[in-house]
Amino acid sequence: MPVDWDRLGHAYGQATDTPTHLDALEFGDAEARAAALDHLDIAVLHQGFPETATAPAIRAVTALLAEGRAHPDTVEPLLEFLGDAALSVTHLADDRYFAEILPDLADAVAQAYPVVLSLLVASPPDRALFCAENLVAIAQMPSLADRREELAVLILEWSERGAGLQAEWMGCLGQLGVDLRDRVTDPDPGVRLQAALAHKDDPQSRELILEALAEPPPPGLHQFELVAAAIRVAADFNEIAAAACQVASRDSWAGFDDGWGALVRFAFPKPYGKRRPLTDPQHALLRALVANDTLWDATNGSCGLVFKQAGLPHSRSACRRLAG
Repeated sequence: MPVDWDRLGHAYGQATDTPTHLDALEFGDAEARAAALDHLDIAVLHQGFPETATAPAIRAVTALLAEGRAHPDTVEPLLEFLGDAALSVTHLADDRYFAEILPDLADAVAQAYPVVLSLLVASPPDRALFCAENLVAIAQMPSLADRREELAVLILEWSERGAGLQAEWMGCLGQLGVDLRDRVTDPDPGVRLQAALAHKDDPQSRELILEALAEPPPPGLHQFELVAAAIRVAADFNEIAAAACQVASRDSWAGFDDGWGALVRFAFPKPYGKRRPLTDPQHALLRALVANDTLWDATNGSCGLVFKQAGLPHSRSACRRLAG
């Protein structure tokens, strides 16, 4: 069915330019293909937020992949685009603002599942994990719950071929609901932690997560995964304060969302105020933040917002005085 792009929108207005970018994924030169990929990422699915043009664009991308018409250097970025769209479906499921467009978006992404599955089956060993991670994101959608078992079997087969880090394959299996509790004693620290993340409420898993937070994550894991898990299982900030200080002292400014910033939000459930003195753990966290050079660019609004929400000044000298 022809798409009336004039009636659809993306993050920057009418989607009248989207068909040209989609054509470039097949016929364009390197510059046009790069611009097309940027368009999908920046306009069609801006920071993970869909618009009315997103679902039709996903169907067009799926057709390109299914028919082998996408230029080879666009295939992996397009797989990532599909995986990101699937994450939008799951993350925004309860957001009333997107209620009207999510059903069509979910349907479009679900139609991509068998196409991406066939690409995983035929994938070269060194690229299988990348394809699998995006396919797992698609399989997280409720409508594909009955496909997860078959996907888990395929991913387990890939993991046994020795392609890629075992920890990353275990992460895929955990997201699919596979029971990994027998792996929490694995000699590979990454595998142990992925198993723990899949079973956060298990006492042994909880202990592993809290112990791991203080150190840089092993290969195959991301710090934000450990931060989120530690916040979930900790009784309060005091329990993870020492480890949180380690994260805050080494994390980059980019952790404002799911790294040091998440820990600041956990440490300050109520904003600091003169009538609410800092606790000892809050003092310690503030000292760790002050010691981190990357957090104090006055023009970085993302970092500044974290401090503002905590009732703290985004001023290194002022926070140094508060920290004591």
